[in-house]
Amino acid sequence: MSKRLLIAFIVVDILLGLAVYRGYTLWNSGEEAAELTRDLREKGTTLFPDSRPLSRFDLVDSRGEAFSNVNLTGQWSLVFFGFTHCPDICPMTMKELAEMAAQLSPAERAKLQVILGTVDPERDDSATMAEYVAQYDDAFIGLTGTRIALSVLTKQLYVTYSDPEALISHDDHDGSSIDDNADNHAETAISELDTANNASHSAHGMSDENQGESQDEDGDYLITHSGHIAIINPQGELHGVIRPPHRDRDLLAVVKVLLAD
Repeated sequence: MSKRLLIAFIVVDILLGLAVYRGYTLWNSGEEAAELTRDLREKGTTLFPDSRPLSRFDLVDSRGEAFSNVNLTGQWSLVFFGFTHCPDICPMTMKELAEMAAQLSPAERAKLQVILGTVDPERDDSATMAEYVAQYDDAFIGLTGTRIALSVLTKQLYVTYSDPEALISHDDHDGSSIDDNADNHAETAISELDTANNASHSAHGMSDENQGESQDEDGDYLITHSGHIAIINPQGELHGVIRPPHRDRDLLAVVKVLLAD
């Protein structure tokens, strides 16, 4: 066998080896990705194949400063909507989020922000939100604004809640950055959210037929609302959702995956 032919055989063997290795690597990574997806779903988390851009919103944070889309860029965000007079879902969720955050390193904390938006702006101004979130973690952010302004963001995060006066119409804000393709990708997750949100409504002692407001003996009212947490990626896009019930160990596992991405 000539030296040139031998070299050709060696080159072919190397190329075949590389092809087999690459094929195995791709297959293995596909298996790992599928396993990761299953694991996240078991923890109540769905990550969308295509992240969803958010149209412009303008709110006020717990420091009294303007908060808009730009404040959701540069780090991961976990966004939960509730209200400070909430008797059960909100304090339980905030407690689990705080316990999760306490287990992160300083470097990891710098890559994540936890946000509580209110569905009760009549009672939850910036000062009230600041006092409330500080009970759980000084770094947590509270959001408030007018009901119309809040509805611009809540609709895009699939948050539903009752309104003391009337249901807010979401048809008048600019949804130009939202495409049908993103809606299709989110359809399965949102269907699952409906089931989880019904459970959240029931936790407030309200049936599906009575999802308005309920007053206690002191005349204080409760608001039914979604219980899921929205995941916003560092590009300021809706990246996924975490369905209730929320547990700090599951939240921590999900956050670790996000921060490693």
